[in-house]
Parts: sequence; structure tokens; C-alpha cells
Amino acid sequence: MEIANSDTKLLDIIKNSNKEFIEKELRPFLQIPSNTLNREGIIKAKNHLLSYISDFSEEINEYEGEINPFIIANIKGDIDKSLLIYMMYDTQPISKKNEWISKPFGAEIKILPPPLDSLGNCIIARGAYNSKTPLLCFLNIVKILKDKENLPISLTLLFDGDEEKGSPSLLKFLEDKNQRKIFTKCLDAYYPATKQDLMGKSVLKLGYKGILSITIKISSKNKEPHSAFSGMIPNPAVDLVSILNTISSNNQFQINSLKNPYKFTYEEEYLINNLLKELDLEKIKRKAGIEQTIEEDSQQAFIDYLYKPTFNISTLKSGFLEEGTKNYVPNQAVCNIDIRFAHNITIEELFNEIKEKVDLFSERTNSQIELTKIIGYESSRVKKDSVLVKSLIDSANNLGVTTEVWPISAAAAPLSKIQRELGLNFITGGLGIGGFAHSANEFIQYDSILKSRMSYYYFIKNYSDLGKNHNF
Repeated sequence: MEIANSDTKLLDIIKNSNKEFIEKELRPFLQIPSNTLNREGIIKAKNHLLSYISDFSEEINEYEGEINPFIIANIKGDIDKSLLIYMMYDTQPISKKNEWISKPFGAEIKILPPPLDSLGNCIIARGAYNSKTPLLCFLNIVKILKDKENLPISLTLLFDGDEEKGSPSLLKFLEDKNQRKIFTKCLDAYYPATKQDLMGKSVLKLGYKGILSITIKISSKNKEPHSAFSGMIPNPAVDLVSILNTISSNNQFQINSLKNPYKFTYEEEYLINNLLKELDLEKIKRKAGIEQTIEEDSQQAFIDYLYKPTFNISTLKSGFLEEGTKNYVPNQAVCNIDIRFAHNITIEELFNEIKEKVDLFSERTNSQIELTKIIGYESSRVKKDSVLVKSLIDSANNLGVTTEVWPISAAAAPLSKIQRELGLNFITGGLGIGGFAHSANEFIQYDSILKSRMSYYYFIKNYSDLGKNHNF
């Protein structure tokens, strides 16, 4: 009875403080322009976080990273062993400003254009969904629990400042055996997020794709002569196209590790079949802003979305880029590529296969070719019956929300590196409705913020309770 009364009091505090939290804590944080390469905004956001956690953290350490600083803080709870909480405070840059209905870092309360006007008031801001809102909502719950001396388990907070560039700082840090000792008391890893769909159902994904990002740069020693000379000199642009076709062509990989289709486990097939019975794929496409797909069959398009390896050219530059035409042979071509995969392969295996293709082509051209690995981490999974997954499903149930379990996310996350280097399971989840990550009008639904905060409270409580039963 005493425990029930304690829950009621804490939930009342969370409910009664929600409006004040949004206006005095969340919106000011969302107004900080912390896109990854905006150093001034990054430092402001970092200092904001340091100030916020200073009152309830026993230890805070800041590390200067490859691009931006990251922070590790320890918070003492009733259980000495710790749950690692991963959070990112950087965001994507702003593009297509003319498509935003309010200032990208204004954190204004607006109603989205149809059909999303049915959501009612939303806070519009870069980072509102991905993922400054869940970050601050979670910290706010920790602050309340610490203030009431009711934090049931210790926490290790990890704030990533360059996740949108592949987390190079964190990945390098985790490769250092001495630095990994910081996490010896950690049991699992959790990434707070707002993962309800437009109908209010909680979406929980049991893994992530791996990702390899590379740059290919091809150049020649020539000036940029008239194209009449193209029969006798190397053309870096043509060579680049040729190389890309040795890696992937006609939407199919030409390298062994990704050439064969992904092999599904029994559990994956079971979860996919259940999903396809329940999912409204058109709503998923609409929320993501998708109007065209490669595969016309919507169910096959969804399976491809989850499991088919992707070859994406995000940047391709060469030749005359101004208005009009100019017939000459360029002396440089460059492209940035990201490859996402669910296959059980290592980054080294994938990169070496690409390097073999590049080296073989280099023997047939006089162009100079540079292949650079930018970032990479493997795919990962967590079991459905793990304490992490059960805790999140129970936290949604506590608030009357059903959970839809996906076998994998089509996205990639550096948390897979945490699983590999630290041996920790990890999961991403939580309540709240948002969308348009990386796009114009990124949003979080105003009324769902309370449920987001409450879900984090229940998750911390459920995880510690289940953990005690598993002898944490």
C-alpha cells in the first residue's frame, strides 16, 4: 500500500508539473540551435545540459571529441549497479527553410498542415522528435526521482554530441579498453525516445541495421581540357560511375557479403507476419513524407525497407555545376555513400570487399583513386524476452498503450557499438508522438509529452523491479 501511495504521489508531481516543464525547460532547450557543425549552438546545448544535471549527478566528466564534446555522468540510485542511458544532443542541420511553418529553432506551438492537423497542437523544432525532447523528458523524471530520494537504480548518462555525423567521438572512446572500464557496473543500455505511431500505439524495435559510410574521390593530374580530348585522357567522373557499378548496379549489390538475400530467423518471420496483418503502411509512408517507392507491392516494400541492404549516394559532385553547359573533361569526382545492412557481417569484411573492387579498378585507369572509411558499425539485436524489452512493454501497458514489436529498425545507431564493445543489450523506446526527423517541420505532439515523461518513470521503476527478480 505504501508503494502504491508513493507511485501516486510521484505521478501527481509529474502531471502537475507538465506545463511548467514544457514552457520553462523543454522549449528553451529546443530553441538552442545545436546542429552538429554549429559549434556555438553545440557548446550552448552542452552547457545547458551540464547545468541541468549538476544538481542530481554525483559525478560528471566532459570529454572533447573528434567533432563535439560528449558527457558521461553518474547518478546514484537504490541499486548500485547501473543502467546506461544513451542520449544525443546534436541535431541535423536545417534545409529547405521555406518549407517550415515556423522558425526551425523557434519551438513554436503550431498545428501542422493536413492530414496531421488532427494531432492538434505540436511543438515545431529541429530536434523536437530526434531527439532532444525525449532527452530532456527523461532527465526531468530523473531529477524528480532524485529530489524525492526515490531513484530505484543507479544511472550512467552518456550524452553524444556528434551522433548525426556517425558518433566518431563515442566510437573511438569505446575502442579504448581503459575507457571502457567506466561502464563496468552497467547492466544494459537504454536510449529514451518517443515511439508512438499516429494512432497512439507504441512501436518497439528489437534491433538496428549496421551502417558503413565511405567517400570515394577520383582525380587526374590534368587541367580541365576540352571534351574533344576525352578519348585520350582519364575522366574521373566516368571512372567514378564505373566503380559504383562494380559495387551496386540495377539496385543489386555486386559484392559477396551483401549479394545474397537476408536469411530470416523463425522469430523474425513470426514478427513480420504479425506486423503485416496489423500495419497501415500508407500511414507510415505519410508520416515519413514518402510518396514514391521502388516496389509497388506495399508489403514487399515494407520487408525491403527493414531487411534489404541499401546503397545510398548522398553526395555526387563533378564537372560543370553552374547554369548552361560547358564541354570539358573534369579532373575530379567525389561521392559520399552510406550502406545499411541487417546481415550478420562485420564492417571490416564489408569495407575490404569494397576496397578490393576499387583496387582492381585502379589497375585499369590512370586516375588517382582515394577510398576513405568515414564511420561504421554492425547490425544488432536484443531478445524479446529480455528485461529491457519487458520493461518497456510493461511501461506502455501501465499507461493503457499497446505495443507493436518490430524485429528490426531500418535505421542504424551507434548503440550497436555499445553492444559489441561493452557486451550490453540495448533498446530504444518510450511514449510520445512525433515525426519528420531530418525533415522540415520536425514536431512533437504537445499533449503526448506528459505520457512521454510518465512512460520514462514507469520504465525506470519496471526495469529495477524486474532486475531485482533477476538478481541484479
